[in-house]
Amino acid sequence: MNEWDQDIYHLNDEQPLPERGSLLVAKPTVGDFFFKRSLVLIVDPDENEGAMGVVVNHYTGYNLRDIMPEIETVEEIPLYLGGPVGTQMLFFMHTLGPDVIPDAVALGDGVYFGGQFSAVKQYIELGAPVEGHIKFIVGYSGWSKGQLTSEIARHDWAVLNNGGRGLMMGEGDDNLWREAVSRFGDRYRLWLHMPSDPACN
Repeated sequence: MNEWDQDIYHLNDEQPLPERGSLLVAKPTVGDFFFKRSLVLIVDPDENEGAMGVVVNHYTGYNLRDIMPEIETVEEIPLYLGGPVGTQMLFFMHTLGPDVIPDAVALGDGVYFGGQFSAVKQYIELGAPVEGHIKFIVGYSGWSKGQLTSEIARHDWAVLNNGGRGLMMGEGDDNLWREAVSRFGDRYRLWLHMPSDPACN
């Protein structure tokens, strides 16, 4: 345990159980490359088999055409890094619904996960708007049975249920994390004052 694990940023607030569509907001002292100042959208909260989610606020620096040049679009569509597992796998979330993207799974507040990729490709190639409507993610975050519950119990995450479409579908990195933290109120304001790089403090 380092000094950053023993400081005033550690809040012992009781957290609700995460649900499908919940956002996990990383404690600012979490320094892992994949999860530092991350928002993790829970796709499958089933702790009996383990949980699955995707980080929604870490831009990879790449765009969809970098990995799928066959998609015909002039739009620069950012790719986000969903986590350390399956980094060769492409996922997507959207606001288009199952009428446009069959087999999509509802996450809440009009946001859906997955569905038929051929329908997404057709939507893009027809020139329909992508920003704010589709977010592409490579890789995912996974927890074995009981692991996520344990991490929440030791306060690595604050759980934000009903975070809303803006946080799930918004673009950006640290600004989305800060917006999520602000939803918890004044008690969590301290989190916002910790520098992203403690060595710069």
